[in-house]
Amino acid sequence: MSGFFSIAGKTLSAFMRDERGATAIEYALIAAGIFLAIVLSVKDVASSVKIMYNQLSDKVVEAVL
Repeated sequence: MSGFFSIAGKTLSAFMRDERGATAIEYALIAAGIFLAIVLSVKDVASSVKIMYNQLSDKVVEAVL
């Protein structure tokens, strides 16, 4: 059983030292942050546009009546 833990320990140690793919993960995190910022900005703009169109609709209804 100690052979298994020895092999598992060596494998885990090698995995922790391996830095391949770190750049890809960093770029993915940056892209996710940018995506989140865009989504939140679009949400705010959409809310403002909705308010603007509702006000415009109210003005048109007032003008017609």
